[in-house]
Amino acid sequence: MSWFSGWRLGKSRPLDARLLRLGRYSDAYKSSEQLAAWERSMSYFAEGNYSRSFLHFLQYLRDPVEQNIHWVADQKGRLSFELLQGSRRISGSLGQPYCEAITTIGVCRSCSESLLRELLEVNDKLQYCRYGLQQDGQIVLRWSATAAESDPYRLFFSLRELAVQADKIDDLLIQQNKDVQPVYEPHIQEYPEGENQIRVKWLRTKVHQLMSWYAQDRSLHQRYPGGMNYAILAFLYKIEFLLCPQGPLREAIEQAHRTYFQAGSGNMQERMERLLAIMESAVARPDKELYGEFYKVVTTFGLVQPISFHRLTTQIEGELAQIDAYDQADTRSYVPHISSFLIGYGLFNYALPGFIRDLYALYYYMEEESLLFSLGMPPFLEGETRYRAKDKLVQTIRELQATWADRITVEHLYPEQIDLSDPVALARTYLKMIVTMKIREN
Repeated sequence: MSWFSGWRLGKSRPLDARLLRLGRYSDAYKSSEQLAAWERSMSYFAEGNYSRSFLHFLQYLRDPVEQNIHWVADQKGRLSFELLQGSRRISGSLGQPYCEAITTIGVCRSCSESLLRELLEVNDKLQYCRYGLQQDGQIVLRWSATAAESDPYRLFFSLRELAVQADKIDDLLIQQNKDVQPVYEPHIQEYPEGENQIRVKWLRTKVHQLMSWYAQDRSLHQRYPGGMNYAILAFLYKIEFLLCPQGPLREAIEQAHRTYFQAGSGNMQERMERLLAIMESAVARPDKELYGEFYKVVTTFGLVQPISFHRLTTQIEGELAQIDAYDQADTRSYVPHISSFLIGYGLFNYALPGFIRDLYALYYYMEEESLLFSLGMPPFLEGETRYRAKDKLVQTIRELQATWADRITVEHLYPEQIDLSDPVALARTYLKMIVTMKIREN
């Protein structure tokens, strides 16, 4: 975010769409050139021209903005490549007779039996790749297959499994096993120390506010545990999208998500208590450890899958019904958390249609403008009169529509209906704007 430091918007200007590219990388928005490379890769593989197929496959993966993958070819057409996924660098080669990829997770001079057993258990759950221990103590994750077996689909899912698994487990493995030493990759870029202090301070402040609210209105939350669950999950999803933690905090968010949505997780009261415990535990670590959660990375594979707009609107309609149900005197305080939960749930679980993702990110921007401003982003609505804020918000949404016009056609979009008079009105009218419109991909 620091690359926008010093950029301050004029009073009448809408928010630039580039400022909404928050959250984790998604590979769901491939360019026409990338999609064409995929088709060529499929065609060449069907013809048995594996070298050409592999070359176009790498072109499909390459994001020119991210600079996420590099390769060279030898005289026989064999491709040696390196791709980046978060904190991990994956190296490999594609060609006859074998294709392979490998990354080092950590170095263990005297691995415990429990650690080795844990890795073997994970191997049973992996479909394409396997953990291994090399003679020099390196814990590696490896994939290999013959060239004839490495069609573009299998190649994609094999490399994706290896990359995503390696990026997810490296910090956890080191955190939980003191005899495992990390392997630092040169592509990782640290944020300035002051920025991470801002992130951790915001994190602790938000947790303190939630816990204070829980303690102050305990009887209310025990009568309506679903409302408090909305608030906790909304906050955790917001951490994931705005801060993108890379280690145990990221795992804690995923654990909370599983705790709430898995069958057999207990009633609403039990889930609320478990979510509170997970949230408290996640931030109970020293500041220095939490600072280590946040750094800049380059990514090749996204973590979420696309969702249709129809399914998305069905979800929104369900939460609008919840907003109506909670919009009573004693439960009205939960309503803004319901909309924030819905926004976060969508961003956490899906590669949303591009225009919708920007609208969701814009909602977060309005909710947490102070945090983003302190990290170098420009102000948006804070300090504006209600009239000027409404005008700037409408302009921004219209410009977002224009930004995506080459890919998505949007009809029945009425941002003028958004009510900024209070958080409850904003929550309801913003979601109604989205559920009312129609979109189709061009």
